[in-house]
Amino acid sequence: MPDQSSAPLQAPPINFQTPLCSSTQVPTSDYRKEEPRDQQERNTSGIEIIHFSEEQTHLGIRLCHTKEGSALVTYHSTGYGHSHTEMTKFKDVGDPALLPVSMEPVPGSTTLRPTAGHREVEKDCPHNTSSLALSHTIPNFSYSRNPTFVGCEDIVKSIEVRLRTTPIVALCGIGGVGKTEIATEYCYRVQGQYPNISIFWVPCDTPIKIELAFREIARLLDLGGRNDPGAEIVRLVSLHFQRGYAKHWLLVLDNANDVELLTKGKNALVESIPTYRNGSIIITTKDRYVAQRLTSSAQDTIVIDRLPSKDALTLFRSKLPGDAKLDDAVELQILEILEYVPLGIAQAAAYINYNNITLCEYLSELTESGAGLLKVLSNEHDGPRKGLDSPNSVLRTWKISFEKICSDYSQAAQLLSVMAFLDRQNISRTLLQGLVESRRQLNTALGILQGLSLINADSSKEYFRMHRLVQLATRFCLSGKKAKYEALALKLVVAGFCYDDLEEHIEQTVMLPHAKVVATYTFPDKENTLILAKLQHSIASYDLRAGHYDAAARYSQSAYSKRLALRGDSHLDTLHSLGLLGVIKRHQGLYEEARILLSKVLDDKTAILGADDLNTINSVYDLSEVLERQGNYNDSQRLAERAHRIRSTRLGDDNPLTLHSLMQLALLARRQAKYESAETLYRKLLQAYEAKLPTPHEATLKCAYALAGVLRETNQHAEAIPLSESVVSGRKLLLGDTHPQTLLAINNLALGYRLNGEPHTAERLYRHVLAIHESCHRQTHPETLQVCQNLAVVLRDQARYEEAEKIGRDTLAARERVLGRDHLSTINTANDLAMTLRLRKMYPEAASLAERALGVRVRRLGERHTYSLDTLFTFASIERDMGHLSEAKALFRRVWEGRMEVLGAEHAATREVLELL
Repeated sequence: MPDQSSAPLQAPPINFQTPLCSSTQVPTSDYRKEEPRDQQERNTSGIEIIHFSEEQTHLGIRLCHTKEGSALVTYHSTGYGHSHTEMTKFKDVGDPALLPVSMEPVPGSTTLRPTAGHREVEKDCPHNTSSLALSHTIPNFSYSRNPTFVGCEDIVKSIEVRLRTTPIVALCGIGGVGKTEIATEYCYRVQGQYPNISIFWVPCDTPIKIELAFREIARLLDLGGRNDPGAEIVRLVSLHFQRGYAKHWLLVLDNANDVELLTKGKNALVESIPTYRNGSIIITTKDRYVAQRLTSSAQDTIVIDRLPSKDALTLFRSKLPGDAKLDDAVELQILEILEYVPLGIAQAAAYINYNNITLCEYLSELTESGAGLLKVLSNEHDGPRKGLDSPNSVLRTWKISFEKICSDYSQAAQLLSVMAFLDRQNISRTLLQGLVESRRQLNTALGILQGLSLINADSSKEYFRMHRLVQLATRFCLSGKKAKYEALALKLVVAGFCYDDLEEHIEQTVMLPHAKVVATYTFPDKENTLILAKLQHSIASYDLRAGHYDAAARYSQSAYSKRLALRGDSHLDTLHSLGLLGVIKRHQGLYEEARILLSKVLDDKTAILGADDLNTINSVYDLSEVLERQGNYNDSQRLAERAHRIRSTRLGDDNPLTLHSLMQLALLARRQAKYESAETLYRKLLQAYEAKLPTPHEATLKCAYALAGVLRETNQHAEAIPLSESVVSGRKLLLGDTHPQTLLAINNLALGYRLNGEPHTAERLYRHVLAIHESCHRQTHPETLQVCQNLAVVLRDQARYEEAEKIGRDTLAARERVLGRDHLSTINTANDLAMTLRLRKMYPEAASLAERALGVRVRRLGERHTYSLDTLFTFASIERDMGHLSEAKALFRRVWEGRMEVLGAEHAATREVLELL
């Protein structure tokens, strides 16, 4: 592989035809040294430039400049009264003075659409670069350029040529053959020639890494929906590329080896991979089958078998010390045994250098070591996917190095062994410090491992990564000690990931990939199994905060099962895991399951700790929240008052837990139509949160969200809508555009617009939220069904009765199935559907639904609750439309009396019914 002085990438030239930007016709400001001034004047005499057209392919526009618009503030200009050679110029497209004038037309200019000729110029450029791209960094690209990269020029050239005719090229070959190195070198060459291209690097080792990388790309592109854990993030980014919003990009999918991972699940790359020609994709993979699935044809796959012997020899010698005694025959024997794999060659040279041995000595060790290991790992089978990945040479090379480390550098061997059982990337120095006594010892051990090319550091020197084959080889050689090093890895991760509180910690985000790797291990002993349960409990808490409810439930269930088996059902750790699982069930909308679990936790904690213990009170609060969701306001109120009383006494009025209890009481007041009391409590809480917490904070936003609901329900839209908008903005910033809590805020904002007489805005927001819920496969979640109900109502407001009826019926059926016939949310949908059917003159069915809704609401909420009065109003309207005027009038009077008592004479709903009497 040639070094950096090798020939530059031979991409088709970008034909900048404008004098402003030309770096070929007018390369520097002293261009006129070639010709005397008087000769220039003679050559241009008699030519007056009135206007000119400049085609800027790097911007995708054509500018037509007039004579008056020629002067640019950043450069001296003679104007158009002189020849074109005296006009303002820039040395190249990277000139810092060009950007401010190219971002917008200069005075006196007109922007036109790109011409056909311009499109042809773009077509010739393999990556269609743009100065408007994210040009200052390479996101998700932690690989530094290899200064000793040699060989593979034919492969680099082949990538370049193929990307002119196809959007995707795959590099396929065995592990360690240099696929990632070649892709990295190509990226640096492209960036060097086209500095404004956007290059994105995605490690495809695991679903977590794919999602995190694409989420980072989505963040850099500022895409809506990028933070929702349930979003199809790969498809989201792909759609952005395919719609042409982000032009001029190069995407590298590195280590795309697992066909199951790439073809199944919400982030399946096969279904979502962007293929438009405004960008290109390079894939590195060990599996030809994966390459075929991800590319258009077999011609788009470049198979890398091995380095040519000449290139391999050049690479080997470039890494040997300058005074090494070279021997062609010995070197070629070594390279033959190593199968010309670059990783093996690099590790061999590192071993020779580190141990200061001759080539002959190394050849002797290489031929004597690892016969049994090679036999075990060389077992292959025939078939359509017969592997390209033969690890023999790399394992043989690595085994020599590992045995040397174990015999001479025990701390380095210990470090490498534990690292092999973590995620192989982003292993922090802080995490590894727990394996040694001092920072000096850690630095020494890390230096040894880097010196032997077994690990690499990032640019900050604080995070390290292992080559995949090094990790696999290490695990294989430690197979007899697997449990020991898995246990060490477990304890390291628990120390860095698990916290006693439930707040989010930045360290947990970095540690999450390691935590999820370690969480898959099993241990035969009780001690480590309980430590594993602690880790799984913490991961469940993290996923709950992030909105990963299904994943959180799996980890929580696993932690609970382990603790139940080893601790018993009355141990506090077991009860904590069961309580967390109950809270997760509530967030999943499984309210009855949550109630059963949380009731058991409360009973057991009361028996063990006492009724007034703060741990018990936490469970009291959790159960109160579930009962409120079930519409059991009386029991919920009783528990919330108990939690608030104990917390206020024991913790103080300003403690966050006390404020949370007060928030629950305010919510219950609102649910029972005690709007004045609820508004007072919410305003008090909002003031306390704003004084104590940073901005934005979810507790403050939750309070503002609830206050906006009360204001909306009391017809105070002028204050409710701006407050709702602020909640949406805050949650987008804090949680992301598609986090479940953000979607709740958007749903409530839409409801505010609907009640304020803006149905079209409300419909647009409802459909936006509904689309995100459905993309996250949450079609039957209670929050999704609430959006469906709201959408049906806003369609009814627009007299689109048939659409409203269909959505209403589907929603009612789903809620009956998920929540039950008498759940208050189900009854809300029945009431709204009755109103729609009444407008469609389907009176018998409408009356039946209204009567059903009225019976449940009166029984559960009371006759004077606003929801009961709303249903009574609907029933009265149906009676009137059916010609039962006397019955309808009596019903309307009952509604008016109730609304007078609850809402007051000036409320719009009260005035509405008065007009009917």
